[in-house]
Amino acid sequence: MDRPAVPSPGDEHWAPDLLVLARRTLTYAGRLLVELEPDGTVFQHSPLAGMAAVEQRYPSWAMGPFGRIEPEHALPAAAGVFALVQGGTVRYVGASTHLERTFGVRHGLGDISRRDCQQATAEERCRLNRLVVAEARAGRTVDLYVLATGRVSRWRRSTGEDPTLLAAELAEAAHGSWHLPR
Repeated sequence: MDRPAVPSPGDEHWAPDLLVLARRTLTYAGRLLVELEPDGTVFQHSPLAGMAAVEQRYPSWAMGPFGRIEPEHALPAAAGVFALVQGGTVRYVGASTHLERTFGVRHGLGDISRRDCQQATAEERCRLNRLVVAEARAGRTVDLYVLATGRVSRWRRSTGEDPTLLAAELAEAAHGSWHLPR
C-alpha cells in the first residue's frame, strides 16, 4: 500500500479532552467499546434466560439483554468519579472505589453474569450495561470521563477525597437522564 489507510467518515469520533462539572475537571478516558458479533451486530446475552419463573422473581433490570463492554484506554487503579457522556450530554455520573475494576470485563460493568442479575447490589452495573448496549445497538457512542480522587492503597482503602460525595455533587450539577428518579 502506497499511502496510510484513511478511516471512513463513519468511523470518526471526536470528544473534548476535558469535561467540567461543578468546577471539577474530568479527563477523557475514551469510548466504551461494545463487543460485536461476526456479522457486525452488537453481542447480547441474557444470563437469566431459560430459568423457570424468572419473570416473577427478578426485577426488569436483571432480565437483560446485556453485552460485553470495555473502555477504549486503560483506566487508573484509583478511586474516583466517572461520567458517561452520549452525544455531548452527560447521562450518568457515578463513584467508584477502583475505576479500573468498575469498568473491567470481569466483575465490573463490562460483563454481567447470572450472579450479578440475582444480587440487588449489582443493579447499577446491570442498568448501565443495558443502557450502553442500547446506545451501541442504535449506532451511538458512549464516552467515558474520569476524575481520580485518590489512590487505592495496598489494603484496598482509598486515600484522598471521598468519591461518593463528589459524585453526588457532580450528578446534581449534571442532571443525567440515566439516574434513577428520586
